[in-house]
Amino acid sequence: MMFFVRSSIIRHMMIKAFFVCLFTFSLSGMCLSADLSVMTGQMIMIGVKDTSPEGISLVKTQIAEGKIGGVVLYKYNIENPRQIRRFNNDLKKAAGNGSPVLFTAVDQEGGRVQRLVPEKGFGRYLSHQETAAKLTPEQAFEQYFKMASEAAAAGFNVNFAPSADLNVNPDSPIIGRLGRSFSADAGTAVVYAGEFVKAHNKAGIAASIKHFPGHGSAMSDSHLGFTDVTDTWTEKELEPFRLLIEKGLAPSVMTAHVFNAKIDPVYPATMSEKHLGILRERMGYDGVIFTDDLQMGAVRDNFPLEEVIVRAVQAGADVLVYSNFFFNDPDFPHKAADIIKKAVEDGRISIGSIERSYARILELKRNLR
Repeated sequence: MMFFVRSSIIRHMMIKAFFVCLFTFSLSGMCLSADLSVMTGQMIMIGVKDTSPEGISLVKTQIAEGKIGGVVLYKYNIENPRQIRRFNNDLKKAAGNGSPVLFTAVDQEGGRVQRLVPEKGFGRYLSHQETAAKLTPEQAFEQYFKMASEAAAAGFNVNFAPSADLNVNPDSPIIGRLGRSFSADAGTAVVYAGEFVKAHNKAGIAASIKHFPGHGSAMSDSHLGFTDVTDTWTEKELEPFRLLIEKGLAPSVMTAHVFNAKIDPVYPATMSEKHLGILRERMGYDGVIFTDDLQMGAVRDNFPLEEVIVRAVQAGADVLVYSNFFFNDPDFPHKAADIIKKAVEDGRISIGSIERSYARILELKRNLR
């Protein structure tokens, strides 16, 4: 099963329908606002921090009203396989028949980065580094198919993995030290990341290669604060992404919040047209781009929310991920929608870019359950 599919026909149909609608209702503006609301909702993914009945009810209402198109879940959301399957399925049902399936995402790499953990009834999986060192590619596929099948049975349809970051600096606090890179060699990284993606494709889960444009040389943790790779990053860190895209093994891509003044002297990659332009234009990538968590310190502590959202969408991101992990903001979907609507109205974001994101999201969701 292949997720990386160009969707020009879908986009053409959507654009045609939009302009018919706009012409018919241009005097009232109702059609534009309705269409924009629907499309924007699909671009928003949140975490479920408040697991009280009231908190979960609010999330279900936001799903039902089309204000969010996806959720990302963490260890505190997960008790055991039966509970999380029921929880995911209940959230998906809230979207209603005829609506696009809800993205239900998890970070499940193996090693130190597992949300579905053995003590809660799930399997134990090797880290990326251990996998490349100990397993053949065929064995890696079997490991990752077991992982993906387990995640799918638990109701997930997106895995924010594998890490395609090169192990440029083994002392990198968030990649190298945690064994989250397959290798310092791009060819090896691509082989094993490719097996990860293929195994997830077979299980019906969309993998997401990360962290574009490469986090392996970073000497700080972007969860905690500003992460400058200007003096450590090199173009070779792009190679795994380029090769996986060429092979059709990039169902989706997740950005990094790394800052590189040689590419963009103002914004980190998630918010940078220059960085994501490498992905969209130089590499020709037309699939879904997820942002890394917009609550992470690298962006949260350095830019106001409006600038973060507008710049990320301008740069080419399709789905805005807001974990609610660091603190809970149940009003984020409303805030994000208002920010995007205002930016469209004043011309900072084109309606065409929103339509393109919406089409990419629908195309990816078409293969998911």
